[in-house]
Amino acid sequence: MSPLFLCVYGHVALDYILQLENFPEPNTSVDILEKKRFFGGTGANIATIASSLGVPTALCSFVGNDFPDDFRRFMIDRGVDLRDLVKVEDDETPLVWIVSNSSHDQVAYVYQGAMRRMDAFEVRIGAARESKFVHICTGRPGYYLKVIKACREMNKFISFDPSQEIHHIWSEKDFCEAISQCDAFFANDSEMRTAMRYMHVQTPEELSTRLKFLVNTKGKEGCDIYEGKNRISVPAFNSKKIVDTTGAGDAFRAGFYAALYRGMTLRECAAAGSATASFIIESQGSLTNIPDWKDVEKRMSEILSNH
Repeated sequence: MSPLFLCVYGHVALDYILQLENFPEPNTSVDILEKKRFFGGTGANIATIASSLGVPTALCSFVGNDFPDDFRRFMIDRGVDLRDLVKVEDDETPLVWIVSNSSHDQVAYVYQGAMRRMDAFEVRIGAARESKFVHICTGRPGYYLKVIKACREMNKFISFDPSQEIHHIWSEKDFCEAISQCDAFFANDSEMRTAMRYMHVQTPEELSTRLKFLVNTKGKEGCDIYEGKNRISVPAFNSKKIVDTTGAGDAFRAGFYAALYRGMTLRECAAAGSATASFIIESQGSLTNIPDWKDVEKRMSEILSNH
């Protein structure tokens, strides 16, 4: 087996995607147009897609005793190292109900399952110890502060990516303690505003001075990467088919690491991220239209040639 390049910490979840025409007003009801179950979760999405793109990747997460064997087999078949995926016998696997309207806006309802109690679990760093990069995404701050401390002591490159949980799971105190020990930070515009408020800074540039680089994803507008005083702006791929945006941000991160693994520049990493995300949004579910690296390279070239 190849030495690990990436270790991802985050949720493994079953996604139930509900399609509506419009979101209902409080105290009203609407018909669900379509309902399907998919494999998902931030950690599973990033790890599975990165591994499919050739990146030796491990996943650390907690699931319940109801975790489907076909989900485990799906990730193993795509090369994900699951030594630190722990089944908690007296709890349930996280569930996410993702409600989308016809404009592709989404609202998510998360049942944390075993992940809610992860602060009390033994810290798993076996795969992280063998990895060059450690990516911390959704999960409990108490657990991740211990992981970050351990990885810092091992001189790992640590990326911090609390996603939407920055708004309601992470306190200002815990966020500041975490990011002060990390090398990179990933966030969309909304998450970036909360991060700047927590850090008492006014701009992403100011926040980035405390990191090696900062990635600000901006949906269909592409992304900005801040590295020192430099800002690198890369547009999104102009997709002609948008079916479901679930997992697009996770796919961006997986593509970003796939390019980083191949020694590419941050600009090329951003293009690879945008190219990878463009495949994921062409199908419903976050793991149903995973590209291979050659597919990503073709769209990367188009993004970079138009920029």
